[in-house]
Amino acid sequence: MSLRYSFFAVVPDGIIEIPQGSNLSWLTLFYALPRELVEKYPPALSLPRNIYELLDDPDSMKIIENDMFLLLVWDCFAWSAWQFFQVPNKDSTYKDVPGNWKNYSGDFPLWRLSYEIIKHFRKKLETEMDWSFQRLFLMDRDDEHPWLTYQQFSNLIGNLTDMIVAEENWQPMIDEFWKKRNPDDYSGSSVHKRDFNRSWYHDRNHKHLSIEEIAETGAMIDGEMLFDIPNPEAEFETKVLQKIGIEQFERRLTEQDKQILRMRMEGSSLKDIAAAVGFKTPSAVSKHIEKIAGTYEDYVSGEYGSFLDKHTK
Repeated sequence: MSLRYSFFAVVPDGIIEIPQGSNLSWLTLFYALPRELVEKYPPALSLPRNIYELLDDPDSMKIIENDMFLLLVWDCFAWSAWQFFQVPNKDSTYKDVPGNWKNYSGDFPLWRLSYEIIKHFRKKLETEMDWSFQRLFLMDRDDEHPWLTYQQFSNLIGNLTDMIVAEENWQPMIDEFWKKRNPDDYSGSSVHKRDFNRSWYHDRNHKHLSIEEIAETGAMIDGEMLFDIPNPEAEFETKVLQKIGIEQFERRLTEQDKQILRMRMEGSSLKDIAAAVGFKTPSAVSKHIEKIAGTYEDYVSGEYGSFLDKHTK
């Protein structure tokens, strides 16, 4: 899978960049969580369901930047994906993973795979579904992102998990994980296992694996870091959102795309833009803006990669 350093969205006053190493980059997944799961970290219930309102509220951004926000999102999605993993029976049929998620240790490769799959969820939501950052920024400031019901969320994760396991050809690997499990794959009392075995209920009696510990110990699967951990010392991380200059980028656009981009940056509504450029519906403008944002991402990927290489050594 190719590395995508940032998500981009066209907004009324420019193009916004959201580094994938930032806590904010997990917001699309957070907005997919049902209320019943968000309640496991009560401060997150107060987060506005509109990205403009959220970004304008310092208290909300403090919640986003807290490690517990990441743990909420990661734990909820990992636990949910686990429910849909299929392991082999002796008769070559398949079944759900037996027992409770907490019965297994962080040593168990399938447990770690439930966290590895989360970055695939995020990519799917951003690139293949109607759930991207661009969609969030196309909402009016007085609109709110609706809550999914628990059943809707379950259906979403079930479908995504099946899709990703098939696309990545993970089932043979999952089969081997299950067939070759050993006592260390089950939760016990060792310090190493407790370090990895985050409690689903965020019980203070259990030791949580902090972001610092993940970065320090190098929690990896198949030689790859599970997540891009934010580096507060890096320049791109100290300024989570950046307004990117677009003068050079505009030269690559058609006249119609230039007009759409400029009108959007000037604050024009989708309806007004549609009338100005001859589109029949505002939704056609919305799709065009998403296309422009994708084109911009391709345009900056090389330069941004060099920037990260320079500032993260």
